[in-house]
Amino acid sequence: MIKIFVKYKNEIEKYCAENNISAEEVFRSACSYNDTIVVLQYPEFNTAKSAKGLADDIPAKVTLRIFLENGKLRFEQTEYTRKYLGVAPQAVAV
Repeated sequence: MIKIFVKYKNEIEKYCAENNISAEEVFRSACSYNDTIVVLQYPEFNTAKSAKGLADDIPAKVTLRIFLENGKLRFEQTEYTRKYLGVAPQAVAV
């Protein structure tokens, strides 16, 4: 269980809403974590290595870092944040 996600769920959702990021994607993303940091990742499954079943060799792009510092969250976006976590613009009915 990712403690930061549980304890700070509302704060993460607020950040996502303010930054046009999908909270749903954030909470279901692959990640590495400990008690003070969560690193969200997007695995690249379309590589030759992953096609051969070498799961340990699947490269992953870091999409967002969430740090817990003095009881507050700090978010660090990467060049992949918008591509993999961004909210798609809504279609407008004409």
